[in-house]
Amino acid sequence: MSKTPIKLPFPKPNLIDTLGIEIYKMQNGESELGMPFDLKLRQPYDMVHGGAIFSLADSACGFAVASIVKFEKKFVTAEMKINYLEPVTEDELICLAKVLREGRVIPVEAEVYNKNNLVAKAIATYIILD
Repeated sequence: MSKTPIKLPFPKPNLIDTLGIEIYKMQNGESELGMPFDLKLRQPYDMVHGGAIFSLADSACGFAVASIVKFEKKFVTAEMKINYLEPVTEDELICLAKVLREGRVIPVEAEVYNKNNLVAKAIATYIILD
């Protein structure tokens, strides 16, 4: 897993900056994103809120798709499911996403890690609009 953010050929979505997400890899249908633990992302039980983890996974999936369509075409998340496996209470979250098949409808899978432990697994479907 890489730790040096890459430069993007397009502006980052605002939510990426709001959550403190860094893009470490985006190529050949794969991406790697990191999100630091931040007190503002906690839910009442001092764990990272599931919505923040979901946003990280959705973002990673979107950047994996962007790496193959190069933002030449518009695309959106059509559906996404996530399973939370472990709570997160510290350290950075790393999400690895991979396009499973190219086409107008694009399935993508993502795994979220915290200290090398799998903490969430997601599957999403993206649709090219153009």
